[in-house]
Amino acid sequence: MTPETNRRMAGGALAVSAFSIALALFAYWRAGGNQEAETAHAEIRATVDSLREKQTELVEHTRGSLDAAFQNSRDRLTRVRELLRIEKDRAEAELKHQLDRAEGDVNRLVASVELEARKIRDSTIVSAEQAERALSQRVRTIEGRVALLRAKYKARRAEVLADGQEFEEALRALVEATDLLDQAQERLPREYDPTVGALRVAMHEALASVQGRAVDIRERLDEVLRQTNSLVRMLENDEATAAGLAVPPGHPAS
Repeated sequence: MTPETNRRMAGGALAVSAFSIALALFAYWRAGGNQEAETAHAEIRATVDSLREKQTELVEHTRGSLDAAFQNSRDRLTRVRELLRIEKDRAEAELKHQLDRAEGDVNRLVASVELEARKIRDSTIVSAEQAERALSQRVRTIEGRVALLRAKYKARRAEVLADGQEFEEALRALVEATDLLDQAQERLPREYDPTVGALRVAMHEALASVQGRAVDIRERLDEVLRQTNSLVRMLENDEATAAGLAVPPGHPAS
């Protein structure tokens, strides 16, 4: 059961209990039991106060859970930053441009996480939960995007190795790229599954081509790179939209 569900159930229980008790008290007063009603009223107030205290405790527990969730996002973004630093150290100009853009998006996400984390005490629980869910999904999506960029590096490496007739090394690089594609799919929202699926088919065809030392190796690997760029561009534009940034019309693949 989620913190939001617990909170709503506690709030509903409080309202229903208070309403039911109030009706019973009114009926008793109408019946003339004034002294007994005063005693009952005191008990009712104690019950309502207890329910309110429990609701307050639940709200504080939920805020604590949100604090932990925001910290988890901070930690994940720190790891993404480190991966980007490593990849940028060895990337060619084309890939470095995409990594730079990912780094800028990570920096903006860090600022957004910090802002929403500071607002927890001043926001309603519902709005804080909504903000945390949205940011958490964006963090996961950029993790998937960075995994794709790492897969692109491996595919490009496989292309260079295959050109040099180093087919075993090229095959190993493509297997690593496929593993990174699996990581990306685990983190991306399900709406990207068809595009990831098409890329997976292209990756498997490239693997078969390298394994068989076919004549179309470069063509197959170029298709992997093309589809990877297309998906990365889609993710870049979607993150820009989520961040409220302008997306240039007809933004080309990097």
